[in-house]
Amino acid sequence: MRNTASLQAIKLYLIEKNVAVSAVELVEYFANRFNKTTIYRVLARLEDEGVVHSVIGKDANTYYATCHSTCSKHNHNDNHVHRQCKNCGELSCVEIEVNVPVSNDFIVEETNVLLVGLCVKCKE
Repeated sequence: MRNTASLQAIKLYLIEKNVAVSAVELVEYFANRFNKTTIYRVLARLEDEGVVHSVIGKDANTYYATCHSTCSKHNHNDNHVHRQCKNCGELSCVEIEVNVPVSNDFIVEETNVLLVGLCVKCKE
């Protein structure tokens, strides 16, 4: 993967936020530096390389978060629970084990679980 200025900036932004960030937020944040198409291409490349994973939030927007160190281009280990605050909208990964039902006639390759509620900051 070519290490472009847009790739470096978006990757660093996602790492520093340490929560899932919507594509909409990224487009707005980088509007004066990169065009929308470049941002979406970078996100797709980062996801293909196993650097980030995506999840659909309660607002139907796509959010991106950095992957764990065990993810790679050929092996995404991002099947975990996400949670989103219905008040502030913050979306984050949660390390909760989910038992995926096993079926003899269907192989589950991906799960998407989104918990919606109130975060600690909004609950107070």
